[in-house]
Amino acid sequence: MAKKILPAPSVGSATLAANAPAFVAQTGLRLRGEQRGTIDVYDARTPHARVSLTIGTVLMSFWSAAAVQGLLEAIAAAKVTLIRLPKSLPALPYDPYGQPRICIDWTTRPGYAVVPQSRVTDDGAQTLRWTDINVKPVTIQVLDRVAYNSMVRILRDVHATAIAVCLDGPRHTADPTQACYAADLPTQ
Repeated sequence: MAKKILPAPSVGSATLAANAPAFVAQTGLRLRGEQRGTIDVYDARTPHARVSLTIGTVLMSFWSAAAVQGLLEAIAAAKVTLIRLPKSLPALPYDPYGQPRICIDWTTRPGYAVVPQSRVTDDGAQTLRWTDINVKPVTIQVLDRVAYNSMVRILRDVHATAIAVCLDGPRHTADPTQACYAADLPTQ
């Protein structure tokens, strides 16, 4: 019997979702304190180039420089909300079994919304403040300025890496954290 050779799947968000036996439609990440990341590159300067970022138990794979630039733009847009956030919060104890493992494939530039949030504690003694950055399918909650600044630093490194290794890199060299940045809006 002849062996059937299946074609390699195309890398696209619709393809990834359609072929998955199950997928999560929405999840959240909570950033608190200093963040540390590991950047890896696969298949540099090919159509299948990918830059991976691991922060704790979260793995993000970026399939284009546009995707990284879009996420960095979303995080940078939250800068105006930092005045409301505490400088730093005490670190939580590390619990390797209490942490969800999340893998996110960013295939295209994401849309986003930045929403300052607050709530009064149950005893009414204080108001808790944080910033939600909605980048579908993820809501990133930034709880303090240290977390924000370290995340921006990490994503700037990922963006610089993606510019060098992804084929669309030369079209997405603008740094969203700079004051002179103008978003590259899609034409209608």
